[in-house]
Amino acid sequence: MSKTAVTTVVLLLLTCAPGTRPQSASPLYFSYDKDSFTATGSWVPADTTKTISSVHSETEIDCFKNDLSCVEATAEFYSDHPHVTLNYFQVLRWDNDGIIASDPSRICMTIAVQISFAEQRISSTYSAKQLDDKKKEACKFFGAEKTEEDIFILKNSERWTKEHAFIIPKKSAK
Repeated sequence: MSKTAVTTVVLLLLTCAPGTRPQSASPLYFSYDKDSFTATGSWVPADTTKTISSVHSETEIDCFKNDLSCVEATAEFYSDHPHVTLNYFQVLRWDNDGIIASDPSRICMTIAVQISFAEQRISSTYSAKQLDDKKKEACKFFGAEKTEEDIFILKNSERWTKEHAFIIPKKSAK
């Protein structure tokens, strides 16, 4: 992905400040064709007993079949300051059913992203790597010690709207 494309993604994410929302109901942010995929939303733990971060964030995932890659851009606000992270994934499979992409470059974990076109579902699995004891202890210190799964909540889905109700201003009756 070019620098210009990454910059555009980052700028688009940063313009979506908490508390802003289009006046009319928007469609779900999940789109694909034979050459590209895009989705906007936020990651939450699949394990419902885990607490969800109080930090407001929005993530956009874009995948490109021509170079078998995906880029994930996340914009978050900490103490009223924007922070952006970018993650890159190599596409392992892309067919009519969906996409499987992976980032094995992390020291402690391998991340695999699964995208189902039919279900409009995205999940991410963090799998622990085989490590020597010293690295295993370091990873444990940072909380990267066991397999975990996150699910992607699509922007404007029923769950997104419910979980963001506290930051979306109510329309006044006229």
